[in-house]
Amino acid sequence: MPPRYSREITRPVVLGAQLKEQFRTSPCETSCPIGNSIQKMNSLIEKGQFTEALRYLRAKNPFPGITGRVCPHFCMDACNRKEMDGCLNIRALERAAETFAERGHVFFKRRPATGKKAAVIGGGPAGLTAAYFLALLGHEVTIYEAEPLLGGVPRYGVPNFRLPRDVVDREVGLVLEAGVRARVNTRVGVDITMEEISARYDAVIVATGVPAENSLPIPGAEKAVKAVEFLRAAALGQNTGKIGKNVVIMGGGGVAFDCAFTARRLGAENVHVICLEKAGEMRAPAEDLELAAKEGVHVHNSCTMSAIRTEGDKVTGVDYFEVKDCHFDEKGKLTLEAVPGGEHVLECDTVIFAVGMKTDLAFLGENAGGLELTPRNWIKVDESQRTSRAGVFAAGDVSAGPASIARAVGDGRRAAFAVHQMLTGTSSRVYALNEENMIEDCDAMGSDTAPYVVQYADIYGIAQYESVPSEKEAENACTKAFAELNLGLTIEQAQKEAARCFHCGHCKACGTCVEDCPGYVLEMRPYQEAERPEMMHGEECWHCANCRTSCPCSAIGFTFPLFMQV
Repeated sequence: MPPRYSREITRPVVLGAQLKEQFRTSPCETSCPIGNSIQKMNSLIEKGQFTEALRYLRAKNPFPGITGRVCPHFCMDACNRKEMDGCLNIRALERAAETFAERGHVFFKRRPATGKKAAVIGGGPAGLTAAYFLALLGHEVTIYEAEPLLGGVPRYGVPNFRLPRDVVDREVGLVLEAGVRARVNTRVGVDITMEEISARYDAVIVATGVPAENSLPIPGAEKAVKAVEFLRAAALGQNTGKIGKNVVIMGGGGVAFDCAFTARRLGAENVHVICLEKAGEMRAPAEDLELAAKEGVHVHNSCTMSAIRTEGDKVTGVDYFEVKDCHFDEKGKLTLEAVPGGEHVLECDTVIFAVGMKTDLAFLGENAGGLELTPRNWIKVDESQRTSRAGVFAAGDVSAGPASIARAVGDGRRAAFAVHQMLTGTSSRVYALNEENMIEDCDAMGSDTAPYVVQYADIYGIAQYESVPSEKEAENACTKAFAELNLGLTIEQAQKEAARCFHCGHCKACGTCVEDCPGYVLEMRPYQEAERPEMMHGEECWHCANCRTSCPCSAIGFTFPLFMQV
């Protein structure tokens, strides 16, 4: 057979990870919980087409301005370019697409009304994403949110210096402009029951996250401040003057460090983070550890608290000890082995617990409203976010446990399309945007076979790339305490960074295969205002695979005749 080309997409795909035209793909796109069309975004940004890049992003993710700042970038960790000279700064490129696109030019149109109604419980990333896509699919959608404002973790749990509130406002506003209704300050189980909601709507999506915080079973634990409560109060401007000079935080994840940096900005002079994890094994992102060192936050690895010391109503210090080994069972129960003689004391006047989140499912009623739960009390769902109760779906942390905003967005989109297919009786492997920016069924684009994920060693034409260091985002020199730390890339930097992409597994129509073909049987042919390589009419492939070994994207596949495989 002649060479087969795994092509880059030519229209924004909304749902569908397996495409006929892409039988090979990249580690970055495979590892993205949202499934962003990363390589297409890079191609468009390289050409300076930021608005079109944003169109492709928003086809799957209504919050690129948010995830472009605070996503833990699983894609970057998987990027093949890191094997050469450092991974692409994909998160910064996503932010650049949202920043430099023309405002108001990426609005999608709703499909005709279906007459069906859906309720979404929870106005965080998962709930907002589900509501957004359901509205675009033509359904009437209402969000029930207990807080006064929509946004969830991005609004109340991520500090301003990481994620400015105007970005959250802008992207939540786009969801509402899609036709979504919101009932804020409405607590399900108090202001309205789950049964009332189920009776009023044709489908329900539960996306309440993990609103309850864990504590530690130690003396004085009642004097500790809960991490998310602390961050929420800071986001609402309620913490000024209430933080002590000496702060100790228990926990080793991103939330713990957000508390540490926020405490510093609120006036704390000494901040200590105590965590169970060993150095090099912490759950917090590497940039958090770098910032901690820069801002003088002290980290105590392989340790945990044993007591909070108090005098009257005031905290005076904490007892903590070194840990030799620790592990959790399937229900989340912790087992510790202490280091003999490893006890210590820290003086402080504020203690913050950042020791994990858990679900609060009381609003569902007795026996969780008939929903099957996991051992950790998360709602059990299938691959389409369906629960054990007909017509009820769950998305985000309430079904997956504490994860990332990106994971919540991916869950919310899957739930929306599962609800759509249930309500309309339709089924399609792929949904994509048409020229009118309306979602349509595109089952013919789908494949039943998962694509091969190209690895660095598969790119035989790698020598064609020059070593180019990654572009660095500018740091904000503003002295205001909560000014955004990271200013992102400039337009020119974004274009240079996007040009570093290998486009693993997707043909970028560079023409190298045509130039290197010894039989001259390949040519570049016009295709949708561009060109791409094809076999020449009437010519026969030599099956030498020279095109495959020279391809700088590893986008070519072969099925050799049997007589050549002896």
